[in-house]
Amino acid sequence: MFFARFEKHISFNLLLHDFLLHRPSIPPFSPSLILIYLVRNINYLIYKKLLIHIKQMHAIIQKLREAYCSDGVEVPEILFNCTQSQQKYDQYRQIFNRLFQFMPTAIVLCETAQQISVAVKFTSKHALPLRVRSGGHDHEGECCGTDTILLDLSKINTVEIDRERKIARIQPGIRFQSLTTELAKCDVMIPHGTCATVCIAGYTMGGGWGPWTRKYGMCCESVVGATLVLGDGSIRELSMNSEIVGDQELLWAIKGGGGFSYGIVTEFVIETFDLPDEMIKFQVEWNKYHYVPENKLFALRDATPTLHVLQTWEKVIASTQPDANQLVGTNLKIAAKHASEGEHFNPHTVSHNCMMYGYWEGDENSLQKFIDKHFKHTGIYTVTIIDKAGRKYQDLPYGGDHLMSSWDRYSFHNMNLLKQGLEGTPFPPDEDQPAPHKITSRLVNKEGLGTEGHYKLLESLTSPLVLSGNEQLGLFTYITLGAIAGNYYQHIMTLEQKDKSAFPYKDKLFTIQYQTWWNETEKEKEEGENNHVYTRVNQALDWMEVCRDYDIPNTSGAFISFKDSSVPTQTYFDKSYHHLVKVKRTYVNDPYNHFRSRKTIM
Repeated sequence: MFFARFEKHISFNLLLHDFLLHRPSIPPFSPSLILIYLVRNINYLIYKKLLIHIKQMHAIIQKLREAYCSDGVEVPEILFNCTQSQQKYDQYRQIFNRLFQFMPTAIVLCETAQQISVAVKFTSKHALPLRVRSGGHDHEGECCGTDTILLDLSKINTVEIDRERKIARIQPGIRFQSLTTELAKCDVMIPHGTCATVCIAGYTMGGGWGPWTRKYGMCCESVVGATLVLGDGSIRELSMNSEIVGDQELLWAIKGGGGFSYGIVTEFVIETFDLPDEMIKFQVEWNKYHYVPENKLFALRDATPTLHVLQTWEKVIASTQPDANQLVGTNLKIAAKHASEGEHFNPHTVSHNCMMYGYWEGDENSLQKFIDKHFKHTGIYTVTIIDKAGRKYQDLPYGGDHLMSSWDRYSFHNMNLLKQGLEGTPFPPDEDQPAPHKITSRLVNKEGLGTEGHYKLLESLTSPLVLSGNEQLGLFTYITLGAIAGNYYQHIMTLEQKDKSAFPYKDKLFTIQYQTWWNETEKEKEEGENNHVYTRVNQALDWMEVCRDYDIPNTSGAFISFKDSSVPTQTYFDKSYHHLVKVKRTYVNDPYNHFRSRKTIM
């Protein structure tokens, strides 16, 4: 019905042009006549091409619906452009990184593994490009694409918790804000992430760093089973106990080998752990920002050398002392700052805003003793208890909006609070807002950065490309250092267990994630395109490119969850890469590599 109306609309426009062309009031061969003739023909070609495209799209969608019917599978909701549900299509085509704006041919809102299977077979048969999305947080936008068939898994989103067997069956479309809430109701948890709107699938297949990593490892280490849709549309259940070689290899691959390459996961089976009696989410801040009305800039209130903070934090996460094990997860966020061209860089005196975040297993008193013991010589700092949780606090929610999104982001909203003189007020956790951004990464070797590595890292954060005043425009440039080393990888994990996952960086000390974000929703609503941030974004992105290739001793590799398309794929998977290629070629049943995007396994 829609296509008939659209064709009728085109025909009307062509008739209108014909009428204008032959109006008696226009003299033959006049300039006006020639101009109208040209406009008429241009419009005709545009309308004709658009009509062909619409008809082709309609034919594809109709054939897809017929494929579902012929297989006896319920037809899912299918969204496409130029429909009466245009608003819903526009909503579902968006991904978290607003730097990318894609227009898929169709968005299939799958609700079952069988619906995914039909779509996989259909796109393969008709040679159509395929994309798969759960939460849409791929930093390079590889979970979507223009002129693709997009399988949206957000409706496949349940969790079943088996407390006796200590496992949870988790579907790919459930977000951490819902998943952690359901798990905490049963006093159990998994090694989740810090971003509330991230879904389990891409997170886990990328490794799965988070606030429990030091104690329980990456989330992928807890995966003991999964259900996959392979390249031929077959549905395969994988388990640790399977005697089928292919099953073991596929399970190994999805545990840190990246998403999409080896199939579409429709369910994970993940081991759970008991929530501790008491767990505290906290932050420690050095060199706090304050707003200076005279020059309308943010400045650092103190001048504690960043080097002291960085060295101490690194020493703590490498420590095997019992109190360090109570720090079950932590990261350190350091803001980049402006340096004049040719300005002398002194690593011993340079200061940046620094924020240490952590999950502490214990009470507030033991946490304060730990901070006093390890950080008392680092200078002036402020400790904030953000939240408490655990079996002792049944009336306080663990998950939902109480996750630590602030571990990953600076907030334009919070910087506005500083302008209002509210710098003494503990800020609420950042809202997990979609925004345009760029990410790149590397990891620190097990021996640590060393003196020269510390100097070079801080030098990369002090640059003429980071302009003064970026923060009040909503442009944030910084790094987050995410601790990997801890009791799990240093002591608990056996050599045999290390071979059970494809995650290649078990021996690294921590990740380094360079980040640039701009235009959170609040900022966009205020200024739209008339935003001075666009006079500075290119310099910030140039800074990212410089940092990507910066010579920092004792660093290597890159973390696939912090994806940067300019980093070679092999770099992300390191010593696991060639084995992953073998798994892809041998067991995925995808001879034409339909399960591909820029950073998937070849």
